[in-house]
Amino acid sequence: MKIVCKILVFFIFVFSSLNAEIRAIWLPIWELTTYQKIDDAMQEIAENNFNQVLVQIRYRGDAAYIPNRANGFYNNKEMRYHALSDSILDPFAYLIEVARKQNIEVHAWVPVFVITGHKLEKLTSQNLYFTKPEWITADSTGQKMNYLSHSGAFLDPGILEAQKYAENLIMDIAVNYDIDGIHLDYIRYPDIEFGYSNLALKRYFSENNDVENWQNWKEEQITNFIENIYQKIKIEAPFVKLSAAVFANIETAKLLYSQNWINWLEKGIIDNVYLMDYSTSNDVIETHLSRYENVFQSKKIVFGLRAWSDDCSYPVSQINEKIQKIQNHNFGGISLYSFTGIKQCKYFQKGLKK
Repeated sequence: MKIVCKILVFFIFVFSSLNAEIRAIWLPIWELTTYQKIDDAMQEIAENNFNQVLVQIRYRGDAAYIPNRANGFYNNKEMRYHALSDSILDPFAYLIEVARKQNIEVHAWVPVFVITGHKLEKLTSQNLYFTKPEWITADSTGQKMNYLSHSGAFLDPGILEAQKYAENLIMDIAVNYDIDGIHLDYIRYPDIEFGYSNLALKRYFSENNDVENWQNWKEEQITNFIENIYQKIKIEAPFVKLSAAVFANIETAKLLYSQNWINWLEKGIIDNVYLMDYSTSNDVIETHLSRYENVFQSKKIVFGLRAWSDDCSYPVSQINEKIQKIQNHNFGGISLYSFTGIKQCKYFQKGLKK
């Protein structure tokens, strides 16, 4: 019998032979809307040798899980994710059940301070954008952040009530689900020009006599929030790890977003940082590999790679090359962004016709 092999698309990743401690993938919330989609996604993830899945269970101030599922100590007022509004499905609980059978770690991916997308009609009337407009961050002119800018409107991290709201929903997830980790996203300011809400400014000037400490104060808001969550998790859910998605360039992370993740590592207030190293340039990746190799706690650094492009023109060979470069260094592992993009580009598939 003549066998004709036709490769539909190269198997994207060398994960089948990869020995990195963490082999993770980000799984977006829209992959959780049915049992079948969850089954299909987790089968692909298991077959491709991932040992950790970062599951987005909050999108923009909404929930793809059941708030206060069993323990209601942490008051969580999040409303249902719009694509699940007519469903009784608890997609997160179901995914955890599936992942346990596959020996895959489950980390709850939680966007923190961003609370809208660019389509307000998809939000419920109970979204904080509508119920707590005074919590939305503002620019230096006092203009409230427009929901069409950046990734959507952000809560102001300088407002203690907004921090407490975010803390409650994070801790509610940590104590009510059998998870391996909490993975924080958008744990930052939207950009350098924001942070000037009336409530944040009032608090700042109650603690400071001048404006010289402003940038440091903003950085402290993010760092203190991380530290507070870390300490609470270690007391109430000690087997749950805390991680965060961060900008790979530390100067950019600090200056624009008040996200000093090297300081978090040095203070020991986070278990892992996942660098969003999404450049397609090998030179950029190599610069970061060399730069961070000697950082304190470098084994806690996971390199997050962009593993797709909108038109699927990003060559598989270049993605594999970056994975192999990271493997040559002593970091904590690799995470790929994202399952949906990889699936759309058919990068998981390897076809054989006989």
